[in-house]
Amino acid sequence: GVAGAENGAAALDGTALPADDAELLAAVRGAAAVGRISPEDKARVVRVLAEDGAYVAMLGDGVNDVPALKEARLAIAQGSGTQMARSVADLVLVSGDFAEVPRMVDEGRQILRNIQRVARLFVTKAVYAGFLILAVAITTGDYPLLPRQFTLCSTLTIGIPSFLLALAPSSGAWRPDGFLRAVARFSVPVGLAIGIGVAVSWFLARGPLGLSVADARTVATITITTGGLASVMALEDEPGRRRLAVAGLCAVMALGLVLVWVLGFARRFFDLEPFTGDVAVAWAGGSAVALVLVAVALRVLAREERRAGPAA
Repeated sequence: GVAGAENGAAALDGTALPADDAELLAAVRGAAAVGRISPEDKARVVRVLAEDGAYVAMLGDGVNDVPALKEARLAIAQGSGTQMARSVADLVLVSGDFAEVPRMVDEGRQILRNIQRVARLFVTKAVYAGFLILAVAITTGDYPLLPRQFTLCSTLTIGIPSFLLALAPSSGAWRPDGFLRAVARFSVPVGLAIGIGVAVSWFLARGPLGLSVADARTVATITITTGGLASVMALEDEPGRRRLAVAGLCAVMALGLVLVWVLGFARRFFDLEPFTGDVAVAWAGGSAVALVLVAVALRVLAREERRAGPAA
């Protein structure tokens, strides 16, 4: 059968197919189905549709279907079919029920959406870490965080959230093309926004407020956690139960940071200083800059996505 054919369209006789590929494509596009077709012509039909930009799936169970299965973008074999058909297929319907395919497609798209979300988090981390090396470490000789402090931030904003987001159900648009571009368009501006916010908090702490390096690193730790949790929330741009669940996750992660201060041994282990008024001022200043820049970046990104049109 041919997806998208008009209602009432006639079937195409496979024994009298046009020899020209362009004519064959037009005939297949206008037919509801193609019958009495040879194995070679099955493969030819699949090929001309694929060359025209169609995402072609082929369902078969016999040796005669093997050439077309090899040409198809998605080859599906029935579990009751021949061994040769099953061996060349991308998917084997063990039960033989084609109704399982839509559910499989939905699950595959869910996995791809979650992979993209998790990839955005990790690339965002790489961007702001690199920015801080250039903006702070090289210019001052001090990196804003110790390794153990960076581990704390990464666990609260990347490690635990990415683990849960990768396994959670999801919905929404998915573009199969341009994966790296889609990740970079989110991660680069958001990562730079967080990095700028942390740099502002660092220089504010070390400059006007005259805080020690240890205090400034405490400020940077809190600021990165604030910006990182904001980036987790930014992954969910559609209102609904999932967004509320992600907000609850971010609240729990923020509570985890608070517990580090409440539990004195944990605060000392991560080499964090007590939370003072000056620390709060530097954190508020840097976090405000980071959150504003993240909001601007997301607004620009949303506008560009609307111009690009609906996703697949």
